[in-house]
Amino acid sequence: MNWLSEDQVALSVVDALTASICVIDHDGIVRAENAAWKQFSSRNGGIGSYIGVNYLEICRKAGGDDSEAAHRIATAIRQVLDGKRHRFEAEYPCHSHTEQRWFLTRATPLRFGSDNSQGKQSLGAVVSHQEITEKKLLEMQLKGFAETDELTGLRNRRSMIDHISKAFAEHKTGCTVALLLLDLDNFKEINDTSGHDIGDLVIKQVAERLSSLTSRNPSTIAARMGGDEFALLLAVEQPWSVVPLAEELLGLLDQPYPIDGEQVHSAASVGIAFYPTDAVAPASLLKAADLALYRAKNGGRNRYVFYTDNLRDAAQQRKKLFNQGRSGIVRNEFETYFQPIVSLKDKSLLGLEALIRWQHPDLGLITPAHFLPLLKDWGMGEALSQVVLLQVIQHLSDWPEIRISVNLTTGQLRNPNFVDFLCREILANSVNAEQLKLEITEDVVLGDSNNEFETILTRLRDAGFKISLDDFGTGYASLSHLSQFPLDEIKIDMSFVKQLNTSRRARSVVRSITHLAHELGLSVVAEGIEDREIEGIVAALGCDHGQGYLFGRPQPASAIPDIIKKWTYPSRAPSALPAPNLRNSSR
Repeated sequence: MNWLSEDQVALSVVDALTASICVIDHDGIVRAENAAWKQFSSRNGGIGSYIGVNYLEICRKAGGDDSEAAHRIATAIRQVLDGKRHRFEAEYPCHSHTEQRWFLTRATPLRFGSDNSQGKQSLGAVVSHQEITEKKLLEMQLKGFAETDELTGLRNRRSMIDHISKAFAEHKTGCTVALLLLDLDNFKEINDTSGHDIGDLVIKQVAERLSSLTSRNPSTIAARMGGDEFALLLAVEQPWSVVPLAEELLGLLDQPYPIDGEQVHSAASVGIAFYPTDAVAPASLLKAADLALYRAKNGGRNRYVFYTDNLRDAAQQRKKLFNQGRSGIVRNEFETYFQPIVSLKDKSLLGLEALIRWQHPDLGLITPAHFLPLLKDWGMGEALSQVVLLQVIQHLSDWPEIRISVNLTTGQLRNPNFVDFLCREILANSVNAEQLKLEITEDVVLGDSNNEFETILTRLRDAGFKISLDDFGTGYASLSHLSQFPLDEIKIDMSFVKQLNTSRRARSVVRSITHLAHELGLSVVAEGIEDREIEGIVAALGCDHGQGYLFGRPQPASAIPDIIKKWTYPSRAPSALPAPNLRNSSR
């Protein structure tokens, strides 16, 4: 039997390929096609064989949803035939009413022998189509995963940034792009007190409420930006048009979240910024909305705030403050001042509270009121507290007869090495643990869902340190917390103390706190005593110790040895009972 000719072998090979292949001449006329091409043609509503038909004309005359891709393919193949392109390759959709399909098409020039130089007309081209539907569906699925928040099913931060960029690119004159950035107000407390599982359920319900909002406003896009932060993106005719949506959003998120038979409450704060009035780029729009959100949270929460240039200026001032603060720590500009704590019974000096001051290079000596953002920041607050703690330990080595109270941050308590560090420091400076009273605030009590802080405080107490709960009454800690932690003392916040001569309710609260504290074996310190009248009232209500300007203002370390040496303070307390006008007070 005679072996097949080369042409017959080539045709058999081409017919065996799954890709749809045809050969066209320089005019676009189909001169050859394989079996898969005929099947491809028939499946897509064609005539089967296209031999003798101008393929480029078919593409140019294509209509429907896929016409744009067909026209683009025809133009590219014409460029290949004319030598303007070495080859062409592109993916395109070919959808019907019943299914979605995608194909990869390629066109390569057909030339004489080894003449492959670009720029010369070719005899024709080899055109192929290969179905890639499974690949495209997988890519779309993976893209969906990459752009979707796993917990909520909303778009994620990356996807929202892409949509903001798209909104900028497609922006039309006379239209405004609005970005609403929102953050849950007390989400940390939910996580700390109820656990992260409950926190996740709250996040899911927030997402459901946002989805219900966007379902009624199809042009609005919702995303979870991370943690408890979400975003809404929409186009409005005028900036003020977003107000009804912002009001509805606050009302929607202020409603309690039913979880495991309980009602969890978590309102939200919202920052709003617009393009093109507030930003010129997607990143700056996000920054503007974030600045507005920062102001909303610091202005009382459960509100919305629009971005203004003043917020930008304030942010720059905060940045400058933080840079100066970091430099100030390096240059030892922060120093500790000390305020007396006395016995209300005999006015003897019981100890001192350490208070931070900043010898600012431009402003001089300033109090924490001027650099609160530093103290409230997690990292800077911990660093400054550490500065005070180390200075106090050094001073205590020279003042063995006094006890000093020092505030601790949650960051210090969360450090697993803190107890060992503190014990090493006092040992190295020949300081007794009893000389140091460690003050914690209510957020430590509330944030101890896993008994982490209770364990640390117990270790500190066992090592000989005294533990005080500072500013009691300003947060959400209940009286029951007093029995759960290893405490020696509670300090009643000055906001209560200042009302004692005008408010019967404040006196009742202080009396109750003092009575329960004594039942638990705790001493009570009243802060903010500034006059003799208040001193008499807190003494009559049972408070043990006092602190305030009446007994002494904060002083630098250099003044303390002399104060300790010369301390004499005769009692100036008035009658133990409040004045008649106080008893008649009803507020």
